[in-house]
Amino acid sequence: MPTAQADVAPVAIAGLHSVALTDVHFVKSEAGKLRIEGMVKNLTDHSFRQVYVAFNLLRNGMVVGYTTAITFHLAPDETWLFQAPCRTRVFKPDHFRLAELSAIP
Repeated sequence: MPTAQADVAPVAIAGLHSVALTDVHFVKSEAGKLRIEGMVKNLTDHSFRQVYVAFNLLRNGMVVGYTTAITFHLAPDETWLFQAPCRTRVFKPDHFRLAELSAIP
């Protein structure tokens, strides 16, 4: 499994809506498939209709792919464990960078 370096702060705030993005890392399945896993927590007292995370996949600093994950109806104080598959044909990523984190009330 690649030694992942991630350009993700321990807590990221999506716009004016408070969600925490934590524990983001690469995971390799038994079948050898790579994915990004992490947690998004709703820090507010209201539900989010949709929460979306997107990452650029990098190899030696060059973007070689993109992956996303989405969930619906994230309740107050609820934590979502996301999994975003890394589907690249030629280059396997060794790094990733948060491209977008959005939470829609």
